[in-house]
Amino acid sequence: MAESAVVQARLGAAGIEVQSLAGMQAAAVRYFEPGGPFCDAVAGAMGATLPGPLAAAVVSPAGTSGSELVLAWSRPSETLLLTEDAAALAALMRRLGAVDGGQVVNLTGGLAVLRLAGTRVADLMGRLGGMGVPRAQQARRGRLADVPVLSLCVRESEVLLVVDRAYAPHLTAWIGETLLDWAGEG
Repeated sequence: MAESAVVQARLGAAGIEVQSLAGMQAAAVRYFEPGGPFCDAVAGAMGATLPGPLAAAVVSPAGTSGSELVLAWSRPSETLLLTEDAAALAALMRRLGAVDGGQVVNLTGGLAVLRLAGTRVADLMGRLGGMGVPRAQQARRGRLADVPVLSLCVRESEVLLVVDRAYAPHLTAWIGETLLDWAGEG
């Protein structure tokens, strides 16, 4: 119980803000051919093509009342989709459910998303084992606090960390300890 409270807690220290995005919906968009009919259908549904290798983007599909979809290249035949709008994800899954060549797999509940913002994001990521901070519109896989993490930057001022839910308490505890160290620096 205490670990889940830590995961959901908003943590902070001078120069950085860490927030758990507990309501984030997640899905894997998996496909056989990057230029195939499934990817064409995805592009039509979202109004944008899937990001290429190591890229991330934010799109607002028509008909979703301004909902944002965060897209991040995950693997050569997989893109991660994040949104706060469960209805938008459900509509996308219905629309693409019968299209050959790929599948949208709902991962909500299986992943945790943390938002990092502030002037010390690079310092924090370095202290956690350092894969570096992704540049704007970039996604990269690596290890932080000795667990696999996808880090992505869709806005210049923030980094999202996507981690398997089972590892979230561990990652969050490392972040919390680092922030406690920094609080003692002043």
